[in-house]
Amino acid sequence: MVRGFFGACIAAVMPLVFVSAVMAQEEGSGKGRTPRGLANVAASPSPGWRTEFGVGLIANPKFVGSDEYNTTPIPYFDLRYVDQKGTRFFANVPQGLGGYLYRKVDPQTGGFLNIGAALAPGFSVRDDSIEGLEEVDIAAEARLYAEIGGRRWAASATLAQDVGSGHEGSYLDVSVNRRGRFMGGRGFYAVGPVLRFGDSVYKDALFGITPEESEESGLPEYSAEAGVERIGLQGLVSMPLAQSKWRLTAILRASQLIDNAADSPIIVDKTQLFFLTSVTRSF
Repeated sequence: MVRGFFGACIAAVMPLVFVSAVMAQEEGSGKGRTPRGLANVAASPSPGWRTEFGVGLIANPKFVGSDEYNTTPIPYFDLRYVDQKGTRFFANVPQGLGGYLYRKVDPQTGGFLNIGAALAPGFSVRDDSIEGLEEVDIAAEARLYAEIGGRRWAASATLAQDVGSGHEGSYLDVSVNRRGRFMGGRGFYAVGPVLRFGDSVYKDALFGITPEESEESGLPEYSAEAGVERIGLQGLVSMPLAQSKWRLTAILRASQLIDNAADSPIIVDKTQLFFLTSVTRSF
């Protein structure tokens, strides 16, 4: 059961996927100097493990569609094995345990194409905020990643299938981001649209109401078919703190539930906001 502090952390950590994806893309872009705190294959071509630890604070809805928010401190860690092409293997909370099966980098243009796979926790959950509805616990997801881009832009797609006892369905995340640098290349930003598609099993687990749940909760029966779940805009800014090894990172995501996800009787607010700020140190 997803409750209390642990439940808030599970729902809150979702935006960290964006951080990890941008980091991987920055490493694979082949451009000059990567900000401190990232695995810089250009300035540090020797293969090896990179580690990063820190703490953060996140504000997120209590459940998908809620108009009430939790503010929760969370831990953060990231372990990566890096070589001349960027990240090869990784282990962290949002991406799970995995690696890249194919990597192609053009040092001249900064263009890259990465394909990877992982076994990761799935954070699409439904807690006990609405009495009478069955909870949806953490999923164990098999994921396939694809990332393509250059020095100024990047696009990514993640296909996930629950192989455990969570939502039991599958979904596809698609994002495009425009990237840039400041502070002499030590800081960077990324901003762009995000989109999620879900199959009927996934969406029904989060937004559906069975006849039994209808009797218990008093809400009408509802079934959510496959299709788009949400569309949004997400931005990230990361910069070093003075000349130290510590970094400050902030993320803001605003998304709109649409289609039959937005029509579910459990939805209170279709507009969903996420905010994260963290301080991390590389080792």
